[in-house]
Amino acid sequence: MSHVKLYVLNNEAESERQQTPESGQAVRLACPVTLQQFSGGSLSFQEGLVAVESDIRIVVNGRDFGALTRTPGDDLSLIAGYLFTHSMIREGDDMVDCSFRYRSTSHATVTLKTAECIRRLYPSPKPVHVVPERVFAFKRSFERRQNLYKNTRSTHGAALFSLEGELLAFGEDVGRHNAFDKAIGRALLEGTLDRVNIAMLSSRLALELTKKAATANIPILCGFSAATSSSINYAERNNITLVGRIRSDSFDVYSNGWRFQ
Repeated sequence: MSHVKLYVLNNEAESERQQTPESGQAVRLACPVTLQQFSGGSLSFQEGLVAVESDIRIVVNGRDFGALTRTPGDDLSLIAGYLFTHSMIREGDDMVDCSFRYRSTSHATVTLKTAECIRRLYPSPKPVHVVPERVFAFKRSFERRQNLYKNTRSTHGAALFSLEGELLAFGEDVGRHNAFDKAIGRALLEGTLDRVNIAMLSSRLALELTKKAATANIPILCGFSAATSSSINYAERNNITLVGRIRSDSFDVYSNGWRFQ
């Protein structure tokens, strides 16, 4: 696969990612806009940046799976994470081929070893323990990686950490599900998913996101916002620790608080 460099528009380049755009061009993650800002009792024209949002259509083993609306630039991780959390692959090698076409409409064409969905047996989440104060260190590390959000204020983020605090994967996208899939896909492709013990999201802890954590066997799921009732019930049944409303010196634990010692 050819390389494509990803850029945020603050003159800081993200690391090289493996992609297959036909032209090998740099991918723009944010674009300039002229807007009107109300401040001090009046409107004035200002220049700003907004996150790029566009569709990518996914074809798997000849079957059209529809389109994802995403922030472009980390499409291989997105596709890998999407297929993994939808129980279509177990590991990166289950994708025999993944090619991309970037024209007026973006397309991802994927060939898998099997055409059928994998019946995934969720393993029991790992019996890990963490010191409560470590959550704040995870949050600080997370926020340092939010380059696109700092420029646009319109994206979600997802970070995957080892128990020792190593940031193993990070995803950023206009969609919170996409951000989590990007992070999971990156860890899957790099062979570090088994080392992940903590996932941190910028969003609320909704049911579908908690299911993604269970699929990836991540025992601790943290979010900047609160959890939902169905997410809490699911986490209780599946031995997942849910942590929400993380602030500079406090957070809420919704389920399985025994992991904090």
